[in-house]
Amino acid sequence: VGHWRWQRYSAVIVLLLMMYFVVMLASLSSLDHAGAVALVGHPANALALVALVTIGLWHGTLGLQVVIEDYITIKGGRQVVLGIVRVAMGMVGVASLWAIARVAL
Repeated sequence: VGHWRWQRYSAVIVLLLMMYFVVMLASLSSLDHAGAVALVGHPANALALVALVTIGLWHGTLGLQVVIEDYITIKGGRQVVLGIVRVAMGMVGVASLWAIARVAL
């Protein structure tokens, strides 16, 4: 029940953050490079992007876990596949957070 609940909570949070992200992307169209960097580098926007990346990847990992548990048997290497997914999502998260930090700092 806890897994299901956290997946629903994270879905709502990601939806709200994506709406914020779409509005922020729409405002980038009228800016030059320096203005876009300043917009993304603003602490509130950078924090929202960090939250979107972190919670979005966590939500994706929870969803993939359900799919893997449903379709891969234990003999088929379920734990190995889950480990690979978690490592891959972690690498994407680290790269994304590093990129946000480079722009924001």
